[in-house]
Amino acid sequence: MRCRRPRAVAFDFGNTLVEIGYPSAGLRAAGLELPARLKLDRLPLPAEELGPAVDARVDHLIAAAHRRRPLREVDIEGVYTRALSHVLRRRLPAEAGAIACELLQPPWAEVVSVRPGVLRVLSGLRAEGIKVGLLSNAPYPPKVLHGILRRLGLAPLLDAAMFSSEFGFRKPSPAAFQLLLDRLGLEAADTWFVGDEWRADIQGASRAGMVPLVAPGAPPVPDPAVLQLRSFEELRELIRLPRRWLPDEAGRQIAPDVS
Repeated sequence: MRCRRPRAVAFDFGNTLVEIGYPSAGLRAAGLELPARLKLDRLPLPAEELGPAVDARVDHLIAAAHRRRPLREVDIEGVYTRALSHVLRRRLPAEAGAIACELLQPPWAEVVSVRPGVLRVLSGLRAEGIKVGLLSNAPYPPKVLHGILRRLGLAPLLDAAMFSSEFGFRKPSPAAFQLLLDRLGLEAADTWFVGDEWRADIQGASRAGMVPLVAPGAPPVPDPAVLQLRSFEELRELIRLPRRWLPDEAGRQIAPDVS
């Protein structure tokens, strides 16, 4: 199997380009604002517990929806409405979900950090004339997600940045990868994709015709012919010496020789 130098490298977001913490204090503080914004006079739980409780229910509902329809993205405001109704034990209007989303999403933006080496490598790729893309399964508001990219300094380094909440379907859907390629203006064979999830990222990119790579620190994947990056710097070495690492005819992984 032969590989030409890529014209673009695209990445997943969470656990690939960035790490995401948990905003305990932020959720509690944001939740304290909810009763006044929703005009609630009594709660079935302490006010300081409201934000974390709604957030946990949102995660549960998103996971359940993705199990039922793994390739379709959720309506995040609708999810927040259902989560609020469950936690507060009362029926709430649809606009309640928009208010909860407005209050409870910003704390998450504050606990996202760029992984070591990412900014340097993305800048290096752009300097070498290689386009850089991002394709992420993220059901959250695009305004929040693109705000994170700007805050972290990632936005200027990306030629295309796409989240599933913007177009309604999720990796490994071939349509998601095709949208990214259309935005980059390239063919799949000219594009490498780096991600951490076996089905969504590695299998999805491979089936779309891209060259898949496993992100540094991600769990090992079942196919030994797929290279796992040891660092982001290694990515640039692989681009310089692409024929040294792709699987041979027998499917054996060829280790890169960067000496």
